[in-house]
Amino acid sequence: MTTIHRTTCRANGIRQFYLEAGAGPPVILLHGFPETSFAWRFQIPALAPYYRVIAPDLRGYGETDKPSEGYDKRTMANDIVELLKTLGVGRVALVGHDRGARVATRLVKDHPDLVDRLVVMDNVPTRIVAREMNAKIAREYWFFMFHQIADLRGGLDRRTRIHLASPLLFGLVPRSDDDLRRGVRDLREVL
Repeated sequence: MTTIHRTTCRANGIRQFYLEAGAGPPVILLHGFPETSFAWRFQIPALAPYYRVIAPDLRGYGETDKPSEGYDKRTMANDIVELLKTLGVGRVALVGHDRGARVATRLVKDHPDLVDRLVVMDNVPTRIVAREMNAKIAREYWFFMFHQIADLRGGLDRRTRIHLASPLLFGLVPRSDDDLRRGVRDLREVL
């Protein structure tokens, strides 16, 4: 039975929440949108016998602070760099999924000395998305454009946020009741 520790620390000016388990070479797991560190719940026990696994909630997600700014990938990558410094962690294997892959890519570009290995999953590079953008892609990836709206959080009423959250939570994959309850709570916090 793997013990997964739920912890917070202050790094890069925000309170950061992370899950941690195991000992050995450090592996950092960065979740995607609209997930949290909870997305790694099955991978952490599998990796923990061999590695020190750290899975943070990215800025604006889950139990990590949600400041009004700093959601560019460089700031979010620096959140992870400062988290590593706070935890006394040196070179890492860095794994990013979806949005976490974008943060991981920025981190390795800015701090190549910190990353021993890099895995990015389920991510099309931004430059390719922008280059290939057309009406069909814009409809399929509406949330890319939607999240560019300035002061989005303050501009939506509760009913609109719930309406937008419904297809994200209930239209993707079958989930258990516990997963849905946590997903609803986490997405409400993000929105």
